[in-house]
Amino acid sequence: MKVLVIDRYPDLAEEFQAMCAESDLEALRDLKIEYAKDTNVYRMNTFEEYVQRMEKEGPEWMEPDQEVLDKIQDADILLIQWGAVSSAVIEMGKKLKFIATIRSGCENINVDYAKKRGIQVSFAPSRLAEVVADMTVALTLSECRGIVRRNLIANHGKWTEEKYNDASHAAISNLVIGIVGYGGIARTVARRFCAGFGSKVIAYEPITSPEILKEDGVEQVELDELLRQADVVTMHARVCKETIHMIGEREFSLMKPNAIFINTARAALVDEKALIQALQTGKIRGAGLDVYEKEPLPLDSPLLSMDNVTLMPHSAGITNDILKNSLKIIKTEFERFLKREPLKFTI
Repeated sequence: MKVLVIDRYPDLAEEFQAMCAESDLEALRDLKIEYAKDTNVYRMNTFEEYVQRMEKEGPEWMEPDQEVLDKIQDADILLIQWGAVSSAVIEMGKKLKFIATIRSGCENINVDYAKKRGIQVSFAPSRLAEVVADMTVALTLSECRGIVRRNLIANHGKWTEEKYNDASHAAISNLVIGIVGYGGIARTVARRFCAGFGSKVIAYEPITSPEILKEDGVEQVELDELLRQADVVTMHARVCKETIHMIGEREFSLMKPNAIFINTARAALVDEKALIQALQTGKIRGAGLDVYEKEPLPLDSPLLSMDNVTLMPHSAGITNDILKNSLKIIKTEFERFLKREPLKFTI
């Protein structure tokens, strides 16, 4: 079988080939792997702009690379990261049977059209669970304990400045953590707070079985109730039509005035203007953010001049081992596919 790997750089194809060569499964070792450079991302001003548009609109707006269209014609399997797999790409892949992405979402794949063609689609939903959960906890600690701002005043010798050196910060163990959405990353976050800090954790999740939340020691509540109860509100929902701007002016008005808002998920979940207003007017105490409506964050953004926000440059999922960890997940899906077993992570 032939695998076509589409990515910005050949690293994905090289790592996957090395992993296949070490496999105990002969069918995996025998895969013929070919690489096609994904140049679509270079047609945008920034990679971040490409990612955001892909997450909001899907892949159909992007005209396929000619190299991709040529090479996919005799491919049985497609392995991608950010490559756009539109209906045009799928249509040219007459032999395609399986599409796999090392991403935790499939927004860049026309899944409906793939299914219509009888093509299986798999992804790696838990690949970022540990590292994004780490960043979520880090941002929570930063805002709840004023770490970044206290570091700045310490560096400037202003140890006694009352604004930053008061005793208004609560211990994490005494806080109610509210999780919006409850997938793989959210479950890892919940475990960090429940087992690591002894915090009470509540969650809004309309799809996941209540038994799963109960098993994790998490109380399931409606969104409005979560916003009223939580000292920390952290976003972990998927982006879809129903969740775009699910947190706006109304939702911020329900939150406690000393609440902290954390978003390491997707910018589209939140009305950024409403968030800025809530921070400026004191409706909430602070925020820890890793995602933004426009990336890189514009230099004139009010967020950059606020002293009640911890900002990260969309880097929660970046570690030196993320590619290998993602491929390990997808490798097991390849094995299931080749053995004709049901896929575990499919849509």
